[in-house]
Amino acid sequence: MQPAPFSLIADLIEDPANGWSIGSFGAIGEFMRDPDEPTTIRRSTDCIEVVTGRGAIRVVDTELTGVAWDTLSSDGETWGHALALCVAVPPPSAKVIRPRGPDHEALRDEDRHGLLYDLGVGTGCVTMAIRTQDAELIAALDAAVGQPVLASGDVMECILRSQPHRVLISPAGRVEVYQPIPMPGGESPEGPHTHLLPKLIGKDRPHSANTPIPEGWQSALTLHPPSPWRTPLGERRPFCPRTDAMFAPLLQCYQSAEDEAVRAAIITALDEVELPWPDSRRGRHKARVVLRRLYAAGDIRASAWRMIHDSRTDRTEADAVLVHDHDPIGL
Repeated sequence: MQPAPFSLIADLIEDPANGWSIGSFGAIGEFMRDPDEPTTIRRSTDCIEVVTGRGAIRVVDTELTGVAWDTLSSDGETWGHALALCVAVPPPSAKVIRPRGPDHEALRDEDRHGLLYDLGVGTGCVTMAIRTQDAELIAALDAAVGQPVLASGDVMECILRSQPHRVLISPAGRVEVYQPIPMPGGESPEGPHTHLLPKLIGKDRPHSANTPIPEGWQSALTLHPPSPWRTPLGERRPFCPRTDAMFAPLLQCYQSAEDEAVRAAIITALDEVELPWPDSRRGRHKARVVLRRLYAAGDIRASAWRMIHDSRTDRTEADAVLVHDHDPIGL
């Protein structure tokens, strides 16, 4: 695992093509922006802030360790990729509502009088909070302090009525979401949004079991670079080699030693009688991505090996646990 310098992270944040998230398993806030969206960017030697009308992100210079990986999609052809900027998992804390007082760290001056409440749904280093100046919601939250938020139907109903800002906080900084919370059955808006997924929160894990972050570590900030297979709206498109190549230096620098060993072994043995197939689940996952990437790039040698090792959709070997695959409640 390699440290990720702040200058690199700040450069990536300035690029509007990249999306970002702060979250743990089942509680996540995502920030992204359009290239032509009105935006304020403030950057210094140890802090970068990006503010739009829909949301904001602040990242500070702290010790973050990079872990990059490919994600195997369940469609039998494509893949994705990500870079997690990690810290050690801290001791657990109570999963209850806690007041944090006025949000003096808000990215916009007009929001600093709002009161911040930790909802107690984050795991490890991640806090999911709401910020409000609504008297009814403040009263409901104060009455529920010390209780699990998901056990209080009154609080959740009040949150939906009040539509507070959501704030995800970690040692790396924060993501703020100003856009409305969708009603039950509704869809998240384009751009910055949050997800709160009770079934996943109950597992109290920092991330999916399919995420190859080493034990004892968790993401404090995750980069979601452009997909070589999908538009920013998630629509399928033809494979874009240039987009895939743009992430390659980060993948090469921050992927695990196991992933690199699998990649090298597959490429070296393409012309052999047997392909060295990994024993570990993650190794097999990576090997299938390598074959898909080679095939998409026009290497016909990968075709026969894909027929043997990657000929069917297998969600147990794919990136099966995505926040969008579960029914969220309104947040």
